Amino acid sequence: MLSILLAFTLINAGAESSLHCAKDPRVIDAIASLGKQSDYRDSFSALANDPALSACHLIQSLHVVPETNVPGYEQFKLPHTMGVIWAIRALRYLTDCQDFRATTAENTKGWDDARRDFLLRNGVGEPLNFFATWMSRDSVFIAPRDAQEKIIAHWVQWYKDTGSRGFHFHTCESVDRWYF
Repeated sequence: MLSILLAFTLINAGAESSLHCAKDPRVIDAIASLGKQSDYRDSFSALANDPALSACHLIQSLHVVPETNVPGYEQFKLPHTMGVIWAIRALRYLTDCQDFRATTAENTKGWDDARRDFLLRNGVGEPLNFFATWMSRDSVFIAPRDAQEKIIAHWVQWYKDTGSRGFHFHTCESVDRWYF
C-alpha cells in the first residue's frame, strides 16, 4: 500500500511542480519550435549548447497526452501532443539515447493491431516506451496514461538524481534511437 501511495505521489507531483529550471530564452524558444518546422537541427543544436538546462526545461514540459495515435498527416493539428513527443525525442538526443519505459495496467487486447504491434514490440506485459513511430508513415502510437505518468516520473527522478548532478551529456547520433 505504501508503494502505491508513493507512486501516486510521484506521478501527481508532475514535472512542472518538482523541477525549477533557470530561465534562458534561447532554450525556451528552441523547445517551443520543436515539431513546428520540418528541420529539427537548429532547435537540437540550440538545446545541445546547454544540455543540462535544456533537459530541465524539456522534462518540465512533459505531461500526459490523451491521444493514442497521431497519424503523420495530422501532427500539425495536435501541437500540444506533438510538443511532448518532440520533447522526449530531444531528451533522447541530448542524453546519448537515454529512454525510460513503464508497464501499463490497461488491457492491450482492446488496442488496434497497429498500436499493439508498435508499442508491444518487446512483448505483452513488458515495459512500453512513451511512444513508438511507424517509420514509413510517421504515425505515432502513444502509451496509455498510466505508463505515460510513470515515464514522466522516471524522467523527473533521473534529472534530480543524475541529470542535474554532473551528468556527462553526449548527443545520440542514431536517429533510429531518438526519433522512433
